[in-house]
Amino acid sequence: MRITFVSDIHSNIEAFSVALDLIKMKNIDKIMSCGDIVGYGPDPEETINLFKENSIVGVRGNHDAGAVGDSILYEFNEYARLALLYTKRNISKASENFLKSLPIKIEENDYTIFHGFPNPKNPFKYILSELDVVEAFSYLKTPIGFYGHTHVPCVCRISNENVLEVINIQEQMKYKLDKNYKYLINVGSVGQPRDGNPKGTFVIFDSDECSVEFVRFEYNIEKVYNKIIERNLPAYLGERLFTGF
Repeated sequence: MRITFVSDIHSNIEAFSVALDLIKMKNIDKIMSCGDIVGYGPDPEETINLFKENSIVGVRGNHDAGAVGDSILYEFNEYARLALLYTKRNISKASENFLKSLPIKIEENDYTIFHGFPNPKNPFKYILSELDVVEAFSYLKTPIGFYGHTHVPCVCRISNENVLEVINIQEQMKYKLDKNYKYLINVGSVGQPRDGNPKGTFVIFDSDECSVEFVRFEYNIEKVYNKIIERNLPAYLGERLFTGF
């Protein structure tokens, strides 16, 4: 089976549309999401509708949660908070209910999908250090975990002897998985990369080949930036798209 994993679309319909066009050319069986459909970007309603039209199954990210509840808004920085208030004003009741319905974690036989951290009691913790990686592995019951949240694509693997390796991904790359290891795979961000590369990212998992392929793609950043300015969102949210930070 070939499964595409997307994450952190962040209301960027331009990037999301390009990603979907590419995915449709790659003989994919299904599309899964690691969360954050909305937040930051200018097109939350359109992005949710396109997500649903493509029958994508996914989990709830912290921005998805923030867009449908007031209780965690204080956890976001000023730019993110303003974008979430914009999102709240610009999504329908049906979209709000859809975001509320998303689970925190999806666990299959071979893999687990989560947004930030595989502990359901702290699902939006960031995996930033080797200690975080080791702790995350302790909660992972399946051979592979797919996640997003940091917007930085990478492969983390741990051996039976607890030897840890972390590989950062900046360009197109296919990576063969070894069944003697467990893996945490950050699938990067479709709509707001933060690894210094402004290209969007998604991942194709081939369970027969036992491989993951990181796909990087360009999209019309200028168009997204102009929308952000026109809709009185903070200019910084558009400016950062050009640099990938």
